[in-house]
Amino acid sequence: MKSVNRPLYVLKKPSKLLDRRVNAVRGDLADVALAGKVFVPHYAESKTKTVISEPCGVYLKPDETSTMVSELLAGEQFAAFDVAGGWCWGYCVHDHYVGYVRAEGLEPCLGASRAAAHSNDETVDFVDTALSYLDTPYVWGGRSHKGIDCSGLVQVALASAGIKAPRDADLQMAALGHEISAGTALKRGDLIFFPGHVGIMINDTDMVHATGFHHKTVVEPLAIVEARISEKRQPAILAWKRLK
Repeated sequence: MKSVNRPLYVLKKPSKLLDRRVNAVRGDLADVALAGKVFVPHYAESKTKTVISEPCGVYLKPDETSTMVSELLAGEQFAAFDVAGGWCWGYCVHDHYVGYVRAEGLEPCLGASRAAAHSNDETVDFVDTALSYLDTPYVWGGRSHKGIDCSGLVQVALASAGIKAPRDADLQMAALGHEISAGTALKRGDLIFFPGHVGIMINDTDMVHATGFHHKTVVEPLAIVEARISEKRQPAILAWKRLK
C-alpha cells in the first residue's frame, strides 16, 4: 500500500475517540482520510480488492482463531491498507466495517462490485429475503446462507432491496428509519431492537431473526422474544424503528 509520510499532516487538536469498528485506525497505521483526526506513526491510502471466494471471514485479528466479526460475499469489495503474513487489514467497502481478511480470498479490483446481495431493486420485499434464511445456522459474524447472525440478516435483507445498513445492531438502530412509540401497531418490515439483538417483523405480531437461543434463523412471536430477553435484560426492547 502507498504509505503517506506523517510530516504532511498536523494534528491541531487531541486525537478523537473513533469507533474502530468503522474507522480504519490501529496503533501503527490509519486510513489517510483520518489524518488530522488521530495521531499514528503512518497513514496509508487503500487499494481496493474484490472477494473471489465466499464466505470470506473478516476477523478481529490476523488469526482465524480470533473472533469473526463479519463476512464478505463473492463480488463484494475490501479496501486494504496493509498486507502482511497472508492477511489484509482494512475495511469492507459496502459498510466500512474494519477487520482482517485472508489475502488469498481477494484479487485486485477490476471494476464495480458484482455482489448479488446488493440488487438496488427497491421493488424487492426485503422481508421475503430475510425469510429465505429460515433454518440457516446462527453464526456470529455470518452474512451467508451457510451461517448468519441477527444484524447480518438485517443487513443482507435490506441490501436486497437496495437499502444500505451498517453491520452491527447498535449501529443499525442509530442509522435506520425513524422511531415509533411503544404501543403503535406494528407492520411488516418494522425493525425491533433489543440489547445486542435485532429482528424484522413479518406481520403485526411475529418477527424473523437469527438467534443464538435457537441456533438458527426462526420466526417467533415478538411477545415471546420480549419475555425471554426481559428475564435477563431490562428494558428488553430498546427501539421500534420503521423505514418508511
